[in-house]
Amino acid sequence: MEHIYCDDYPNVMHWKAVQEFTIEQASLLLAGLDPFDFKDGLDSVKQINHSRWKLAHGYALSLETSIRRGILTPIICAKYVYNEFLDEMNATKIDPNDRTETMSYRHTIITRSSLNQWVTNENVILVLPYRAKKNPPPIIQEFSIEDNNIKKLPNNTQHSSEGLELTQEIIEQFWSTYDVENKQTAPTKKEVIDYLIGKGVSKNLAEAVDIVLRPFELRKVGRRKG
Repeated sequence: MEHIYCDDYPNVMHWKAVQEFTIEQASLLLAGLDPFDFKDGLDSVKQINHSRWKLAHGYALSLETSIRRGILTPIICAKYVYNEFLDEMNATKIDPNDRTETMSYRHTIITRSSLNQWVTNENVILVLPYRAKKNPPPIIQEFSIEDNNIKKLPNNTQHSSEGLELTQEIIEQFWSTYDVENKQTAPTKKEVIDYLIGKGVSKNLAEAVDIVLRPFELRKVGRRKG
């Protein structure tokens, strides 16, 4: 999975426990932007010409088209219209398949789990903090030791398995924003296991993946507060 790394990624820990997002909130978060920092959401990032405003708007359009095509199921699909009787704007439910209606990014709601699944299934390019970028290990060049016909082999042997692929996915989805100096940024065991089970992974394999990735010092930590 490809990524975009940025050095101005905000602290979004206050969104970790949120289980439902509007399309607008999800789009900004996917683009590495905190919705709380932009009063008018997608309009604000465009108005200030933020370096990732086009990316955020692209995510919003991608989410909308996925909902329209039935790839992503919303909790509520809504439009925003003017109510002449009340002289105010109101959100009204619409049929996602009705393309004559304009979908409101600020009022159409999706779940965290469906968003995560969409990101995985559609191979969506994510924005991550630059500190999460993994430097590839150096390849040890083959060489001969003098007076001995012994060679050190390169460590670039290719191997893949379901477990390794799941491990890499969990690193990208949950551990890429972990800050060792702030233990509260670590995902909970339940978050990881529920996500994997939601993908059809057995409970035993899900627990094994979590154990492999979870630092020893965090394995006995209780429920994360706040």
